[in-house]
Amino acid sequence: MHPTLSTLTSICEDAANSVNISQHDLKPFNQLLLTDDYLNKISVNNDEHSNNSALFCPSANIKQLFRLSHLSASHPSRASLWFNLIRQDKSRHSHKFQQAIDRYPDDIRNMFGRRNDIAVRLPSCVDANHLPHYNLNRRGQHAITRILSVFTYYHPDITWAPLLAPMTALFLHYMTEIDAYESLLILTSGDYKIITQTEIQYQSLSLAFRTLLRRHCRSIYEFFAKQPQQASIFDGWLWLVFEHLPFAYLVPIIDCLLIEDMKVLIRISMTLLHFFIKYASNPQTVPAKPRRRDSLFRLSRSTRAAVQYDHQVSLSSSSNKDVYENLIHYIQHFDLPMDKLFKHAFGISHLQRKEIFRAIEIEEEKIKLERRRVMPLLRRSSSAGDQHTLNPIPIPKSAISRPIHHQNSMPIIMIREFDSTTASHSDFAYLWSLIPSRLTEFQPERIYSSNIHGRRLQTLYDHVEFHEYCLIIIRNEHQQIFGAFCSGQLANRTKARTWFGTGESFLFSLKPERQVYKWVGYQTSTRGSTKAFEDYFIHADNDRLLMGGSEDPLNIGLAIQKDLNEGSTRQCDTYGNKALSSSEHFQIMEIEVFGFTR
Repeated sequence: MHPTLSTLTSICEDAANSVNISQHDLKPFNQLLLTDDYLNKISVNNDEHSNNSALFCPSANIKQLFRLSHLSASHPSRASLWFNLIRQDKSRHSHKFQQAIDRYPDDIRNMFGRRNDIAVRLPSCVDANHLPHYNLNRRGQHAITRILSVFTYYHPDITWAPLLAPMTALFLHYMTEIDAYESLLILTSGDYKIITQTEIQYQSLSLAFRTLLRRHCRSIYEFFAKQPQQASIFDGWLWLVFEHLPFAYLVPIIDCLLIEDMKVLIRISMTLLHFFIKYASNPQTVPAKPRRRDSLFRLSRSTRAAVQYDHQVSLSSSSNKDVYENLIHYIQHFDLPMDKLFKHAFGISHLQRKEIFRAIEIEEEKIKLERRRVMPLLRRSSSAGDQHTLNPIPIPKSAISRPIHHQNSMPIIMIREFDSTTASHSDFAYLWSLIPSRLTEFQPERIYSSNIHGRRLQTLYDHVEFHEYCLIIIRNEHQQIFGAFCSGQLANRTKARTWFGTGESFLFSLKPERQVYKWVGYQTSTRGSTKAFEDYFIHADNDRLLMGGSEDPLNIGLAIQKDLNEGSTRQCDTYGNKALSSSEHFQIMEIEVFGFTR
């Protein structure tokens, strides 16, 4: 079952409330989106003058300033800090995304429905295994849903961006929903190198981290390279920071990340691995637990030497299989002073931005080269397998990149609200999830209605016949709603009994329950070997419109008579469907036909 984003009953009301929040209401948190437990635990620093110099520092010095001084997660200045950092160069981003921002509320209504009755699947570019919420409440998680769904709808070229979800969740602590959406637009516009956008970019970054760790911290690399779970450590290094590091550390790291680039995350991750080996692997270097203090950033000089988390784990006495779990536990309870973490991270010698992005480029070229080499081998191996060859073609392991499992390749559906008396906005979203993916970019357009154009089959043909694809929706006397998707112009009809159309056609029901009946040729057992009567998709003449035929000419999936007052439905061989109506013969109370438009 594909994961779906949460769509509880108040998501659209939440959208309206969130959109109306002003910057002055943050103080500094977007409190509507955070859990009460978190708000009760954290105290807001009301010293307006502390560390405020960061906000008025010349751009040439701002990088060094944020490396040395760290605003607390609850500092009042945070209500505008990240949004202003992202929009530093106002001339570059002025009005660039204004149109997208202005239509955002309408996009939410079109995507989720005015009554919130449209389920939205998790975007395929987001990693469902890594969705940290950082103490966001239900409203905050709904806001993530809305932002990611609208964003990915307009960015189909972004195919794999695992950091989208955590960055959105972080932004919502200190931004309005609109500002968080705009921030994502800016960060992925090409001017920033923070969020990877394709599978190759993500894999290249992971491989580059391994290379840079070996080059600059060789002993650390060799230690983890010997572990059975080295792949989890090297491939999941980003999640050490975004998923396991305490929030109080993560926030100042994001400050530097927005000012600089990906090198901040690489330096911080290397430092975390360094401290893990230095402290957690040698219990003799661990002092007694320090006395309780008001703030972990206000430590005495002696305590700063080696403050550690409560439950130290000795790696020297643990089995290798526990190293990864111990690493996660160590970072989750990380308690060293912030100054020490940043001093070591930015003290790693000769690790420059140019070297980092060069390493990423090299790994990306390697992956592309390996894929070009392996694709012919895979095709030949597949061909040999089809022929049941005893000696399959060997494929080198080095030529196959580690796969990333996308949880869903369904596009996000967004359908504008329009007039229809047979089906709801939610019903059309459901139907759009069934039609061929190339058509989902189009919007439904009502091209025929029995209430408007009259009840005559020829009139229906006149309005519909030159449309390559159409949806026919019927409401019967029992208020049951069902119909068919026709792939093929009705202009192809002839007076002779000739069937036409393609296997993309299907039958469906919407009420009392949703059900789809695809062509039996899509089934594995019959693929490529259907019988002639299983390919009876559409038949149209002056007397009837038929959809779905059988070996027995009486078994028609859906039949509509020429007066558009009566119809019938049976199980048919083409779709293997159940009868679409509770009775075989039904009265047509209303029939609508929809085409596709931009």
